[in-house]
Amino acid sequence: MSLIKDEEALLTYEQKLVDRFGPLPKQAISLLNSIKIKWIATRFGIEKLVMKQGKMICYFVSDQQSDYYTSPQFHKVLQFVQKQSQLCKMKEKQTPNGLRLLLTFEHVKSIRKALELMEMMEK
Repeated sequence: MSLIKDEEALLTYEQKLVDRFGPLPKQAISLLNSIKIKWIATRFGIEKLVMKQGKMICYFVSDQQSDYYTSPQFHKVLQFVQKQSQLCKMKEKQTPNGLRLLLTFEHVKSIRKALELMEMMEK
């Protein structure tokens, strides 16, 4: 699965699974959706994404001097946070590796919900 690099290849892979094994269980669908989440997160400069206790926590590029923070992608994230402040919060947090910028979404209890939120950010 690590060789799958785009949506078309993922859909082809999913179809092969369905052809061979029949309808996919929700765990398999969640696995395929987690790949999509990873792709979107990477496009938005998210180096690490953690889901736990009903939260999705996105860790942005650790280098605070990175050009990423002046990029159109980061600007889009900021606009999303401003428009969707009821869904997410952005804050800085001191971590063992230094100060990190985090984006936290509450009430994310499934991979499907996480994907929906990431896709909203892309629009």
